[in-house]
Amino acid sequence: MNLYVWEGSGVLSDYTNGMIVAIGNDLQEAVAAVKSVCSYGAFPEGSPTSVVKIGRPKGLRPMAWYVHGGG
Repeated sequence: MNLYVWEGSGVLSDYTNGMIVAIGNDLQEAVAAVKSVCSYGAFPEGSPTSVVKIGRPKGLRPMAWYVHGGG
């Protein structure tokens, strides 16, 4: 399983940038988790800022968290 981070320019931007963190077995699973909890704003789906391998923690399933940019 991997931890995917999107931050900086073009991530859930309004006047400032937002940030997204998701976990999944692959990028497609992480993006699906993001889309299931966040319906507003855009982010570069195929280009996470960083990817960290986290192994296979017991009971962990794909999920996502986000913070919108604001003014």
